[in-house]
Amino acid sequence: MSGTPDERALIRLVDDDEDFLEGLAFVLEAKGWKTAGYLSPRDFLTSDRPSVPGCLILDIRMPEMSGIELQREMKARGIDLPIIILTGHADVESAVKTLKMGAADFLQKPADTEDLFESVENAVRLS
Repeated sequence: MSGTPDERALIRLVDDDEDFLEGLAFVLEAKGWKTAGYLSPRDFLTSDRPSVPGCLILDIRMPEMSGIELQREMKARGIDLPIIILTGHADVESAVKTLKMGAADFLQKPADTEDLFESVENAVRLS
């Protein structure tokens, strides 16, 4: 593990909790990553450029569209970004479902910072 962020990579964050989203962006940017935050899966789908390498850090429980539904929609649209699930509502069923659908990792909030950095580095390598 190099510990040095890939300058071309963009870490997308989708979470409906604005304070959490800003805090997560701050932590990742302090480590040297570029981030883009979205308060809803629909914002992500309409605003993101999936051709830019990187990964997506995704919450599960959100109004209008869940993280699992977004993961399914990305697959249907051919959006092949590695996904890290980061949720405060972790359960075995959700973890198994998202990992079977191709998620790169599943972390529970609050995630250990080093575990998060390692997960992001691994996901970016996949992209």
